[in-house]
Amino acid sequence: MNERILRLQALLRERGIDAAALMPGPNLYYFTGLRMEVTERPVLLFVPSRGTPFAWGPAFEAERLREAAGRVYTWGEVEGPLPSLLEALRREGLAGVGAAVPVVAVEYRVMRVLEFELLRASAGAVNHVDAGPLCARLRSVKDAAEVERLEGAARLCDAGMAAAAEAIRPGASEAQVAAWVKAALERLGHAGDCHIMVASGPRSAVPHAGTSDRVMQDGELCWVDLVVYHEGYVGDITRTFPVGTVGAEARAIFDAVLQAQALGRAAARPGITGAQLDRLVRDHLEARGYGPCFTHRTGHGIGLEVHEEPYIVGSNDAPLEAGNVFTVEPGVYVPGLGGVRIEDDVLLVPGGARVLTRYPQNTFGGA
Repeated sequence: MNERILRLQALLRERGIDAAALMPGPNLYYFTGLRMEVTERPVLLFVPSRGTPFAWGPAFEAERLREAAGRVYTWGEVEGPLPSLLEALRREGLAGVGAAVPVVAVEYRVMRVLEFELLRASAGAVNHVDAGPLCARLRSVKDAAEVERLEGAARLCDAGMAAAAEAIRPGASEAQVAAWVKAALERLGHAGDCHIMVASGPRSAVPHAGTSDRVMQDGELCWVDLVVYHEGYVGDITRTFPVGTVGAEARAIFDAVLQAQALGRAAARPGITGAQLDRLVRDHLEARGYGPCFTHRTGHGIGLEVHEEPYIVGSNDAPLEAGNVFTVEPGVYVPGLGGVRIEDDVLLVPGGARVLTRYPQNTFGGA
């Protein structure tokens, strides 16, 4: 078994959990290297607290499932999934018998009612807990190979943002800017997923506005939020640009966000909590009267997913640790005028932090 599975099993034993049941998706990939998507046909990987994992799924996926587990239980499309899952859980000692009700960790945010009801019907009785925090605890600390992939994603983010800067001008549309960025990434040989949001003028006051055909006008704000996947790992960057020459109010907002984001990057280090880092950044904007306009958390972890632990938010009192990778992205959004967001990816290292995304934050120029 690989080291990641062993660490998960140690957490299961520590918490008195008999097994974890993982769905196709990021956690399955993280622990096994198997990439599968959720379909109408249910698939589960069971990681017992002791012993080797076993998989369960449709018969035609048996060979793929053997990549993830030594033992595979399959179901046919005529008899359906329930009989084989019942047999698997009984053989593996996870079917509730009498007072011996197993405790199974399931992914609350991922598992569908379909899988949960099959699990409950097959086990006879089951006590369930959330597997999400257990998996997040392990996934949130990146190893050297993961950091290398995140660095590669960050380089693509930098290149994409440079292309955006070339394309943003009065008369250009948001869609044209997004297309220019995508083409630039393709010229670099990037054929993976990327998500590009371009929002200008009043639309930039909506934090997740998406991209439209709107044509930019002189004096407006325009932000570009770019997510790029590199070998399965995410880079996430946002920059705000002036369209032509902007007024004093827009410049004041930009300067406040620029300063707040710099404070957040400088304060990021092992030991500070997500709540403390969020408060530091938020205090700076509140002191300048922009508190009500900063409507989201300061940041989120990145890795296999664009939003994962650790979250830089007021409710996260857990100390951050070396190996965490997360965004620092304060934003101020003023309806009718526009919005400013500046986002970088930050890796915590012993004693401090290293910013992975390198495109200049000060896109307005000047002091």
